[in-house]
Amino acid sequence: MNAIVKIEGQTPFIEVELNGKVQFGVNARDLHRWLESKQDFSTWIKRRIAKYKFQENMDYLIHQVVEQGVSGAKHKTEYLLTVDMAKELSMVECTDRGREVRLYYIEQEELARQLKDGMQVRIGKLSAQVDLMTQCLSEAGRFLSVNGKQTKPAMLKELDELIKKAQPQLDFKENDEDES
Repeated sequence: MNAIVKIEGQTPFIEVELNGKVQFGVNARDLHRWLESKQDFSTWIKRRIAKYKFQENMDYLIHQVVEQGVSGAKHKTEYLLTVDMAKELSMVECTDRGREVRLYYIEQEELARQLKDGMQVRIGKLSAQVDLMTQCLSEAGRFLSVNGKQTKPAMLKELDELIKKAQPQLDFKENDEDES
């Protein structure tokens, strides 16, 4: 398992195979250190798993590591967490870092809510415009199918008559009296 990404030198993400797929995960020891917990790591992780009912092979993997030291081999249990489990543990931690995480997710939720609300308003306006257009086109279609061929010529005839009435008429009749 190799470290994939380090975000600003903080908790590194690692690649883990969990639930039949390769995904990002977090080493619980690194998370514990980053959260600045004062509890012993082993006690901390075991209590959190029990309290929040995390499931092995679903939320985390256990990996046994053997480290060779001067005094001999030392066996260490590593917990590899899903990103979702790491988020949850971070949000429930009662440290300054835990508070930072909670505030971050509250801020992200507000941004998402604003984006969603803005999109819903746009969707509503566009839906109303489409409905209005559909209604107008339907009415125009009905009118044209029933009256279309007769209406246009009748309207053009009426228009011509109105134009003729509106134009001043010049009388070109010759007046016999004026010429004599």
